Amino acid sequence: MNVFVREIGRAETPRELRLSGDRIVVEDNVGESIHVHVGNTRIEFSIDDYLAFADCIEAAERGVERGDY
Repeated sequence: MNVFVREIGRAETPRELRLSGDRIVVEDNVGESIHVHVGNTRIEFSIDDYLAFADCIEAAERGVERGDY
């Protein structure tokens, strides 16, 4: 069990989009994993998997901005 957790990102979700809570939080469980909390759901990633996930989200964001959906 890791004793040090560092929050590396936080956003409040707009009231009309709340599914199961009002937060999106990304935590670095230093030396172990990255946790992404969306409402009361937690997704656990290895560091490599999180970086691949982040790249995918960034690519999707660019596609949405261009209207490629």
